[in-house]
Amino acid sequence: MTRDRVFPCLPLILLLLSLAILAVFAPPLSAGDRPKIGLALGGGGARGAAHIGVLRTLEEMGVPVDYIAGTSMGSIVGGLYAMGMSPADIERTIDEIDWKDIFQDEPARQDRRFRRKQDDRTFLMKAKPGVIENERKVELVPALIQGQKLELALRKYTLPATEIQDFDDLRIPFRAVATDVVTGEAVILGEGDLATSMRASMAVPAVFAPVEIDDRLLVDGGIAMNLPVSAVRAMGADIVIAVDVGGPRRQREEIGNVLAMLDQIASLVTFKNTAAEIATLGLRDLLITPPLEREVLASDFEKMPAAIAIGLRAAVAKRPELTRLSLPPAEYVDYRVAHSPPAYRPPTIDYIRIDNDSRLDDAVIASRIKVREGDRLDPDALEHQLARVYDQDNFESVRYRVEKRDGETGVVIDAHRKSWGTSSLQGGLELSATGAGDSLFNIGAAYTMAPLNALNGEWRTILRAGEEPGVLTEVYQPLDPAERWYAQAGLAYLTESLRVFGEQSRDDPIAEYQITRYGGFLEGGRNIGNWARLGLRYSLYSGDLDLRVGDPEVRNYDFDVGQLQGRLTVDSLDSLNFPRSGWAGQVYGVTAREWLGSSDDYDLVGFDLLKAGTWGKDSLLGALSVGGNFGGEIPVQAYYRLGGFLNLSGFNQRELSGPYAGLARAIYLRDLGTGLVRTYAGASLEAGNTWKERSDIRLDQTRIAGALFLGADTILGPVYFGYGHADGGNNAIYLYLGRPWLLGLRDY
Repeated sequence: MTRDRVFPCLPLILLLLSLAILAVFAPPLSAGDRPKIGLALGGGGARGAAHIGVLRTLEEMGVPVDYIAGTSMGSIVGGLYAMGMSPADIERTIDEIDWKDIFQDEPARQDRRFRRKQDDRTFLMKAKPGVIENERKVELVPALIQGQKLELALRKYTLPATEIQDFDDLRIPFRAVATDVVTGEAVILGEGDLATSMRASMAVPAVFAPVEIDDRLLVDGGIAMNLPVSAVRAMGADIVIAVDVGGPRRQREEIGNVLAMLDQIASLVTFKNTAAEIATLGLRDLLITPPLEREVLASDFEKMPAAIAIGLRAAVAKRPELTRLSLPPAEYVDYRVAHSPPAYRPPTIDYIRIDNDSRLDDAVIASRIKVREGDRLDPDALEHQLARVYDQDNFESVRYRVEKRDGETGVVIDAHRKSWGTSSLQGGLELSATGAGDSLFNIGAAYTMAPLNALNGEWRTILRAGEEPGVLTEVYQPLDPAERWYAQAGLAYLTESLRVFGEQSRDDPIAEYQITRYGGFLEGGRNIGNWARLGLRYSLYSGDLDLRVGDPEVRNYDFDVGQLQGRLTVDSLDSLNFPRSGWAGQVYGVTAREWLGSSDDYDLVGFDLLKAGTWGKDSLLGALSVGGNFGGEIPVQAYYRLGGFLNLSGFNQRELSGPYAGLARAIYLRDLGTGLVRTYAGASLEAGNTWKERSDIRLDQTRIAGALFLGADTILGPVYFGYGHADGGNNAIYLYLGRPWLLGLRDY
């Protein structure tokens, strides 16, 4: 470079050098003449926990914050800090939240109403497109997660700011950034309901349902402005501290699985608008980029403590630049006092009001809300009660807000019906096969019309095609708003395959029958909370046993059944497919008599019991089932059946049959921690048999079996693949899809 080219640049070089020296060695600011400092907290899912570490450093160094703007997770951390929470409080809040549970809308299975628990015993998938009946239209849900639990959590933690509508009136003025999903423009939220604004800012499209505010449909702010530098500068900030926690862009060879692909897509969506915001930073501004790299992905909510530590280290590394923004200790104490929130005490409730736009009677909602006038607001208890309302399966959201009216404090319950229809369609798939060639395949569909009336009655019809075709239509009707009493009625045409195996050859059945039943039932009973049901059912149906293949062991015949069934069922399991906690059981008695319409007189009594316990990723299940004939002669179609996966593994499905049966099982499960689809490895030890006569029930007539298996809880239903072995050299390989393995010896 020539001398005459250097000298013209020399003044500029000296100016920049002087500014840099002043920036590092300038004395701390004083409160009277200091510039206003704004904090821009970017979005990044779980990576946003790094903001907490940055806040801790700012407080330790005495750096005041005058304005905050946040996007997505940055809006959560920023909003809580703006209303007066300390970094330690926010960290405790982050740790307190069950992030796996909060991203599911429906209540934990233990807390679901008994009617919904019984649905798990079918082979139908959980996914349910809605049906808008008056428009005769099928609608998909607007997002995988409606945000029911997330918004309730945000409501709980922002209760101290309930009465603040202008976010400039928070301890630190605050803005949440969302995106208008229609125009793609950034929407800066500076007033309204704080919890709703934060929820809108992190509504990831298709994952979380959008939020409607002021006639605008809002989604995650990261789409338009993931690092809200311009938003906080518009608030009046002279100096901006920007914290970028966006994900890194990966190289081709690094995109090897679905999580890496989703993380890459999230990074690409926000990369350009983040770069544009960073480009606006000036010489006095500061950019902090915590080196999260690939250590914490946007979906790694279990790694948020690690993100906090990384954010802390990143801010400490900027100590020389932050020093110039620090206040003298005494002045920072005054600043903290001025920005400390007053002590918060939950308000006393003067009235409760229900806003309900569904077809259900307000009494159905009120019967599940236990808040009473004169009580202090308990957000945890209220959330649990709202979950019971949401479980009515009619609502898109069930939330609450605290309002002031005429000097009184009220709780308003907002129950908003599903916009995609309260009736629903479901599909189902049932597949089982063994290495010996024994197999079963059925496919089905169900239509549920609900609510039939103000008490949430429903009418469901299930069609099944395949090896065991059939149709079942039933009406279920609660008899009171709290659903303590119920009535049920149905009609059905059902078929069942029955294979008979010989003692010498188990590779192929010696005969195959089809049992056909058609008729109906009436049932009534009492739901005991959400954990038990006592029911009495009268069934009347006709049928026939028809030989399809092989040599007849039993001749074809027709039959009629008229019977009464009494049953007490208990169910507090967290999952019917892969239980980790809770109980399940039933005690039943069945009597069939000619005067009830039956061809045969007989009595059956039995019980099933299962207990699940867990420690860490390991679970142990113990189960015992016993059933037998207590009068008359049981016909073949009413026999107990054993054999198959975890029901004396090593035998073919339902290979063993008789009027008496017993089965004891110990099953070990190990959660493999695979993330999106939960998978398990397991092993079992099983003992039991079926017997023709009561005198045959002896210890030396007990079969011993066991299995090793892998399982997965998929959107199609539970999938199991395993190997079973039983005494006598009986072996089988199993593949199951669609139905849980723990159905009792005898179900309705």
